[in-house]
Amino acid sequence: MQIEWALVLFTAVSGIGAWLFVADVLGRLLKTRNEASCIEPIVALVLTIVGGLLSVLHLAHPERIIEALNRPTSGIFIEACLIGLLALIIVVYLVLMVRKASDAAQKAIGVIGIVVAVVLSFMCGESYVMAARPAWNNIALPLSYAGTAAAAGAATNLLIKAIRKVQGDELRFNGYCAIVGAGLGLITALVFCLFGADSLSQTQSLTTGWIVTLFAGLVVSCACSAIAIKKANLSAILAALTCVGALAGAISVRCVMWLIGAGTLDFFNML
Repeated sequence: MQIEWALVLFTAVSGIGAWLFVADVLGRLLKTRNEASCIEPIVALVLTIVGGLLSVLHLAHPERIIEALNRPTSGIFIEACLIGLLALIIVVYLVLMVRKASDAAQKAIGVIGIVVAVVLSFMCGESYVMAARPAWNNIALPLSYAGTAAAAGAATNLLIKAIRKVQGDELRFNGYCAIVGAGLGLITALVFCLFGADSLSQTQSLTTGWIVTLFAGLVVSCACSAIAIKKANLSAILAALTCVGALAGAISVRCVMWLIGAGTLDFFNML
């Protein structure tokens, strides 16, 4: 089956933005941040919006996106609502930060944003679960979407922190977040591949290449983030490698999904 690159990028980019926000807010909730910064939420907002815009590029007629949004039960409608809601929450969070609102109010909005972000990354994969496609018809698919997005989002957060030259507990915490994210990505991707083992055995060698990239990238991400915790002087370089590996994993699991799918999605070509 052909890879739908617009959808690969849509789910990956929006998922990275969502989990970047999650990782940053968690640092604040656990009081590991030395000072408040608007950079991470702004980058998360941009990635979320760009990811949402990429979603319409898979339609043969992008101008008909409104017609697709007229179905409240469709995956497109749910994803659009979640992206819009998360973007709004991040904007409110930024406004509260700039205006130096109460810490409790900022944390409350942050917690709501965490919930929406996690749900968004999961629903971006859940919309593909369908009985007509056996390799996709399992809970492991949306979990792998969320898990690899967590890896890439946490790695992006670590990279931004490293570029900002944070030190001490803050750097260590974000390094641990990247390790946990990569671990989630590895576990959920492995489970998805096991569920789709029959389909994987019937596909071309191209799928094997993506699988190797998937697990190699996440392993590299996990290893580099672990070393970055210990090597503060090399944290920026290691964080960049962490980010590249996690991004490779997030892209690869989505490509594998498309390659092991059967048939064509005529619905996309009709819109």
